[in-house]
Amino acid sequence: MADDSRLRLTARRWRVVSTCPRYEMGSLLTRRELVGATGKRHERGRGGPVASTTHQTRRPGGSDVSVEALLEQAVQIEATDMGRARSLVQQARVLARSTQHQLGEAEALYRLAELSYASGLNDEAFVVALESRDLAAQCGAVKTQVSALNLIAAVQHHAGNYFEALASAFAALELYRSTGELTSEGRLLNSIAVIQHSLRDTDRAIVTYEAALMSNKGQHRPDLDAITLANLAKVRADRHEDLLAVSLGESALVLANVHAPEFVPEILARLAMAYVSLVALDRAQACLDDADGVMLDRMERKVPLSPGSVVTVRVARGELYVAQHVRDQALREWGEALDLATKSNMSEVALSLREKLAELNKEMGRFDQALAHQEARYALNAEMFNLGSDLRIRTLQIQHDSEQSRQQSEILRLRTTEVENLVAQRTDEAEAFQLEALLRVAVMAEFRSPDTVDHPVRVGDLAADLVRELGCDPEYVERMRLAARLHDIGKIAVPDAILLKPGPLTADEFEVVKTHTTYGAEILAGSTSPTVQLAAELALTHHERWDGNGYPGNLVGEGIPFSGRVVAIADVFDALISARVYKRAWTAVEALHHIVEGKGTQFEPRVVDALLVVMARRHPSLASVLVQRPAGEPLRR
Repeated sequence: MADDSRLRLTARRWRVVSTCPRYEMGSLLTRRELVGATGKRHERGRGGPVASTTHQTRRPGGSDVSVEALLEQAVQIEATDMGRARSLVQQARVLARSTQHQLGEAEALYRLAELSYASGLNDEAFVVALESRDLAAQCGAVKTQVSALNLIAAVQHHAGNYFEALASAFAALELYRSTGELTSEGRLLNSIAVIQHSLRDTDRAIVTYEAALMSNKGQHRPDLDAITLANLAKVRADRHEDLLAVSLGESALVLANVHAPEFVPEILARLAMAYVSLVALDRAQACLDDADGVMLDRMERKVPLSPGSVVTVRVARGELYVAQHVRDQALREWGEALDLATKSNMSEVALSLREKLAELNKEMGRFDQALAHQEARYALNAEMFNLGSDLRIRTLQIQHDSEQSRQQSEILRLRTTEVENLVAQRTDEAEAFQLEALLRVAVMAEFRSPDTVDHPVRVGDLAADLVRELGCDPEYVERMRLAARLHDIGKIAVPDAILLKPGPLTADEFEVVKTHTTYGAEILAGSTSPTVQLAAELALTHHERWDGNGYPGNLVGEGIPFSGRVVAIADVFDALISARVYKRAWTAVEALHHIVEGKGTQFEPRVVDALLVVMARRHPSLASVLVQRPAGEPLRR
């Protein structure tokens, strides 16, 4: 029998290292299963490289940055820092939009949808995935379109819209087959089989899983074979075909031990349940002891465990205890599994456990406990029905609204073509109204008053002077003047109690303030105005540091967009010379001294030099202090 202390340790510590259950065995495989439009591959280093469509752009100011590089950076850190990964993907989208790189924007949208889904933000994931699908179709990014369709199917499946999910999954498969590639067909077939299993169409699910195995042949993907075999074993077990379930499960285990170790505990647990059904209790015991050992080893090495795996092991342990007539132990296992499933929002598992606990308590003569579990089961079932209905309706409504919006956009595009000259005449006026409205929001965000406009305007003017000094053309100078005024628009999401606090901020409060960069980019994202697109870029990046210690993306050197490097200095300088509730106004020389001290660490050196020239021009009395200062000598106060 397994060491009970080891089991309790597993149950107590799973939360520290849990991962999103969306990517467990038996779920739709949505993560990086396809080669994207801008990436080299989506399959975690497998499948071989394809022709890259890297869109590298030289920004004003001389830095080279690509959509592909930003997306690849996001892939590398998403498992450990989802927030920063999201920030990098947002930067990629802003860059793609500003450079009219539609393939890159479609891929960035898909990645945003993927991260939203991994974070449990299903509605957001669905909307962004629909947008990615449509843009990918428009620009011919077939593989990104397939990825988006598969993710749409996953959200629909999660919402219980199984028939819509099946239609999306089949559309993804058909489109993928049109590319002539085979690498990811097995994954797509696996997703279809998962949906068919959810529809209780086990005959078709078996056929589809077997087709997935055939598709994987020659692709050298034993990890996918392990997942598919394990899922197929589960279907056989649900049909009480226990000998087949054991055979398939053992085959899956051999592959998973080497190629998909994250699934080993769950495969072992399901094998144990099949052995219990065959009354091979010693084999079941051995499987569960092995599963406990694997999970304990991973916890000690701080390797992530999914709550779904832990719950499945505990459920299987309870089944074994029942077969061994150790019912009190079974009650304990299932009770702890129920707590874990409830905390992890695994409602269907919790419902099944309620039924098991009610039946077992009844058999043991504990009728009060049996009744309590049965009543809780009925309540949970009703809650799931109502929530499921709401999810299904909301998902369908989002899809309807998206399709309607797309159709209206197409009608508008056609009408716009007919009256192109008239629209062109009014574009500048419309953009001016939009910028004025956004500026009012930005001012409210900073000062909670629409009347105090000095700071954002001064930042815009100084940023314009800096880029002019750095050799940018007049059109970009004026665009920067307007865009930089919106740099802090994201502070509208920061609570008054933090933003207007007279004393120093706590560490937690500062973390809240830091979110204004990503919120600002989200507020400004999606505009067709080049000025607003530039504003989105600098709103996201104006707190990055030249040495890489800034936020939100910890970007380094010329990896920081030029606009962000410029506005970083303009914003800090004006903030220093302005009075705040928490500080006095510094003199210009004091502020410049601070910025010079940050040259090469916080700020880009050549932008600092440009600031000194601009300030000498603005204030001739400071010229001797600013321009004729020997190299390396600090400013005189």
